[in-house]
Amino acid sequence: MKITIDHGDLIYSLMFTSQCGDMTRTSEKFGGWNGGENVSEITFEGNEEIKAISGTVALSRGTDAGNTIVSSISFVTNKRTHGPFGNERGTSFLVPWEYGSFAGFYGLCGYYIDSIGVYVKAPDEIMKIGTWGKSIPAGPQNNWSFQFERNYHLMKITIDHGDLIYSLMFTSQCGDITHTSEKFGGWNGGEIVSEITFEGNEEIKVISGTVALSRGTDAGNTIISSVSFLTNKRTHGPFGNVRGTPFSVPWEYGSLAGFYGLCGYYIDSIGVYLKATKR
Repeated sequence: MKITIDHGDLIYSLMFTSQCGDMTRTSEKFGGWNGGENVSEITFEGNEEIKAISGTVALSRGTDAGNTIVSSISFVTNKRTHGPFGNERGTSFLVPWEYGSFAGFYGLCGYYIDSIGVYVKAPDEIMKIGTWGKSIPAGPQNNWSFQFERNYHLMKITIDHGDLIYSLMFTSQCGDITHTSEKFGGWNGGEIVSEITFEGNEEIKVISGTVALSRGTDAGNTIISSVSFLTNKRTHGPFGNVRGTPFSVPWEYGSLAGFYGLCGYYIDSIGVYLKATKR
């Protein structure tokens, strides 16, 4: 129903009010141990729902200076964008999700809001998070998708890259059986081919990268200019050229179910399929 934000040069505190019929429930105030400067309230309409959060992460200044905190934040709904609140400085982040799957927030706090994450629920067995990169509609030939079949795990990713990400190809494995996807993107070839081979118990838990405009053949289009894959073992990458707007999305260990997006001459966008994990 409402988010109360105490902010100034950064985000001091957050407080949430939810509603069911005539009953409302307001959370405690998270963060703000040293007070704030400006108090803003976002009041949502009855059919308005958050579908993405964006913001920046930077070092705190003033009281308790030098710590990594959330310096600004915006809430994107099906109606409008609320924000930004705070000071847009530092490293930017953007996390979208499927409409109707939002279930709450969590993070760390103290003098300020040190970190923020979201709870999302899977409307079906598999849900989508993203995409990052090109967002305009494309023809069927531009859509790419690779989901792991039941009991398969990701064995290898083949990346054709240079100034950007030309193509991706995925290999999954179940016992002695392997399955390799078609090559997604790369309609005009690439420059460098890199292979990531994962250990048996190694799994991706975060993807990050940058979004920029293409250069060279088919220039001026929004594409994925670089990508990295963080696992429970190491970070693979970055591949491509780290330029443009950064993105990063983590997920619960064991929930990755595949990748999807748009492609053509290059990888235009990328998103992830996630599955519910047992607790």
